[in-house]
Amino acid sequence: MARKDDLLTLYEIADLAGVGKQAAAKWHHMARKTGGEPPLRLVAKAMGVEIPEANDHSPRYPRRVVVAFLQAVGYMNADESRAERREGRGKWAPAKPTIDPRPIDQFHDGRPEAEDSDAGERDAETSGAEPVRGPLHVDRSTGRRLRYYNAHAWEIAGFGSENSFTTSRTRGRFVDPDGIDELERPYWFRETLEQWAEGAEDRKAARFAGPEPDGFTVEGQPFRILPGDNYYAKRAAGQAGRAGKEKPSE
Repeated sequence: MARKDDLLTLYEIADLAGVGKQAAAKWHHMARKTGGEPPLRLVAKAMGVEIPEANDHSPRYPRRVVVAFLQAVGYMNADESRAERREGRGKWAPAKPTIDPRPIDQFHDGRPEAEDSDAGERDAETSGAEPVRGPLHVDRSTGRRLRYYNAHAWEIAGFGSENSFTTSRTRGRFVDPDGIDELERPYWFRETLEQWAEGAEDRKAARFAGPEPDGFTVEGQPFRILPGDNYYAKRAAGQAGRAGKEKPSE
């Protein structure tokens, strides 16, 4: 039986994940387009695990780092069995939520600490998400947070279908993702999705409400200043009228 501190070569990593050695090599050396270190190094850093053997001529990684990486991106379940993959157009998506590699104590108010920003997270100010209230939703067997992708996020966020969720994201109407995973796919935490669903009625009311009034009368009745009632609008109209009456010089 393999121990958590066993060191795995790229061939062994590929075999554990059920992929070719070329994929494992990319996880080892290919930097992400969105920034940050290669996937395996990114996970090791997030876990606080030293990986001096990764710099050897024949790179090796601690088994616990490899397992955490495979669980984070959807290749492995919490019990270390092979995970089902959801095929589709573009980048494949995990068939069910994945497990974030970071310990739960790295999160503050539901958001990662600043020094962990290389793990692909966005802070609350950037994402527009509110601080999480109450306990965080975690995977019971590992005690780590779960990541939700498009395929799982839409229903929790209160959308009618994955297509409507995707359309809302494309048009900039949905909250930014909580992070970009090691394979550069956006994900959300459950708390973010539930907070969005809770605010659905308020957003709907705001969308159908008329514009804010310009003021209120002493009786409390709202009023709006039309262009014809506005002093500056009248002045501009008068100037335009006088200019139109002036005859061009000979």
